[in-house]
Amino acid sequence: MYSQHRSVTLNIVSTSSSEQLHENAYIRGRAWTKRLSHNKVITDDRDQAVTVKSPDHGWFDSIAAAYAEQRPHYPDSIFRWIASQAPDQNLCWDAACGNGQASLGLADFFATVIATDLSSNQIEAAPPHPRIQFRVASAENSGLATECCSAVICATAIHWLDVDCFNQECLRVLSPGGLLVWLGYDPIQGAPAPIQQWLDDLYLQRLKCWWPPQRRHVEARYRDLTFPGKSEQLPRNHFIVLRWSMHDLLGFISTWSALRLAKQKGTDLLPKLQKELTHLWGYEETEINLFLPLMGRWGIPKPIAIPPRLT
Repeated sequence: MYSQHRSVTLNIVSTSSSEQLHENAYIRGRAWTKRLSHNKVITDDRDQAVTVKSPDHGWFDSIAAAYAEQRPHYPDSIFRWIASQAPDQNLCWDAACGNGQASLGLADFFATVIATDLSSNQIEAAPPHPRIQFRVASAENSGLATECCSAVICATAIHWLDVDCFNQECLRVLSPGGLLVWLGYDPIQGAPAPIQQWLDDLYLQRLKCWWPPQRRHVEARYRDLTFPGKSEQLPRNHFIVLRWSMHDLLGFISTWSALRLAKQKGTDLLPKLQKELTHLWGYEETEINLFLPLMGRWGIPKPIAIPPRLT
């Protein structure tokens, strides 16, 4: 393991707490899947179909600072698992890395991490690390050498990419037996009942006219996207565990694509949401426990060829 001290905003839960978290997440995850299946049409308040255009690349430049401050980091457990599935721990490519939420964790388990993003502002906002090479490059055309990577990770970004082109790039840069992981997370869970109901209604109902079309891939846990080769769902026992104040939660919500797109159209939803959440929360500095179940897909696109046995 390649260890280096770094600040972490996550709480580590005990084994027994983790098991209970897993059970609760499984129950709520089934409920989420059922609810999401009834919310596929994007509508406005008059139940009229509306068209939401996809954000362009300048979108990610404009929110680099907010992403760096408000987006949660992933737990070490998922990176330990990723490293255990890779053929070796020499080089990992973090594709569409943003400002390095996954890159920092990967650097604890891989000798070198090359982290690329098309947004120069996102790369500039990434914290320096001796084993991470941050570069401005697209996920579909990385500039990496052929068959140089032991693993390729795309964290909470595959739904924004040209998936077919990205898959071809992964097939080019992965070494035989190399690992490909699409990582993401389900909506926030674990809040006290009134706040959780508010979050569920916000995500599923009130914002559905503002979510960009790519949101459906997240809701499907990326199962509706073409994976290059056989794939499996990520193990469902990994969670981002948080202890957040109301301001932390609002900061995270403010980075959601739905709120950003609404504001671009002249509708600033955040003041109203802040007023509602303040009423539910009580004392603003009170912190509550929340968690985000990790989800995604993984596979070995280029299995190592086994030579035929001589007879």
